[in-house]
Amino acid sequence: MSRPTQALISQGALLHNLQVVRASAPRSRVMAVVKADAYGHGAVRVAGILEAAGVDALAVASLEEALQLRESGISAPVFILEGPFTPDEIPAAAQHRLGLVLHSFEQLAWLSRAELESDIEVFLKLDSGMHRLGFAPCDLPGALDSLRACPGVHLCGLMSHLARADEPENRYNNHQLETFSQTFEQLADQGLERSLAASAAILRSPDTHLDWVRPGLMLYGMSPFAEVFGPALGLVPVLQLRSALMTVRELKPGDWLGYGAAFQADRRMRVGVVAIGYGDGYPRQLGNGTPVLVGGRRSRLLGRVSMDMLFVDLSELPTAKPGDEVMLMGRQGTEQVTVDELALLAGTIPYELTCRIQGRVPRILES
Repeated sequence: MSRPTQALISQGALLHNLQVVRASAPRSRVMAVVKADAYGHGAVRVAGILEAAGVDALAVASLEEALQLRESGISAPVFILEGPFTPDEIPAAAQHRLGLVLHSFEQLAWLSRAELESDIEVFLKLDSGMHRLGFAPCDLPGALDSLRACPGVHLCGLMSHLARADEPENRYNNHQLETFSQTFEQLADQGLERSLAASAAILRSPDTHLDWVRPGLMLYGMSPFAEVFGPALGLVPVLQLRSALMTVRELKPGDWLGYGAAFQADRRMRVGVVAIGYGDGYPRQLGNGTPVLVGGRRSRLLGRVSMDMLFVDLSELPTAKPGDEVMLMGRQGTEQVTVDELALLAGTIPYELTCRIQGRVPRILES
């Protein structure tokens, strides 16, 4: 039998979450973000589902990610959010009908010298206050002049990113929106489009929706807000992470368990060894007490997570046996452990956990 660790990917959940995007921003076009292997869900498969569902465009972080989609037969518009990293990427992007998001005069200089086989679409990135990437508002006229001198280039519009969209009441969001809007007003007669909102703003800041929205983590059923999990926002987790019991051990009072003897039994206990670990992407910092599902019931992890295995408490599950399914993220019966819950315990964000899931874990598509 092959190793039982699998990531289950639900097509139905993905399509449901896309509908939540569309219902939340009904007047905006959708640029679905599938960078970082679709947040660990499998970019080619996810992009194919989204393309068939009619998304207006896809977004990735690099040329390599974009070419992977094209080589798999994805024909939808694809934009590279960080633009080119070297000059030779620009002709390749044009050849494969890939759009670019440009954020620096250096990239504009590369574009001006590029020999393009076909036209190329670009967005300009405006730094509205996040101070990560983008042209300062005062530099935008010069950027536009440089762009107009580039033959075969079609400027789609302006794009920016909110630094505090996960805090909808924070005044800094209004500052960024005002900066973006005031800058765009100077270009209102040029037929350009605007894109500002990602998942958090899609859900709670409708004044930022504009012409394009760029959903990422919400497509995968994860919450962008620290105080609420995805299901409370009407989202359905797309990924479930499961494995199985390899063996069952009996501990006596006083027995130590695993690396570093990180857990000591205070009574007689049944302990299951599960075929998953940090080598698969399950966080090593999770351990004693972390919820896990076995037999449709909540149990807990014991001791440290090792590279390929971890321990689960079976003391209240007397019939559990080798081969039984163990759900690390997902639903089993009426119980559920969400990635949002695990991220809170790990002191991180949910999409870091899905991005961690390694390539050796097969992604299995479910309806």
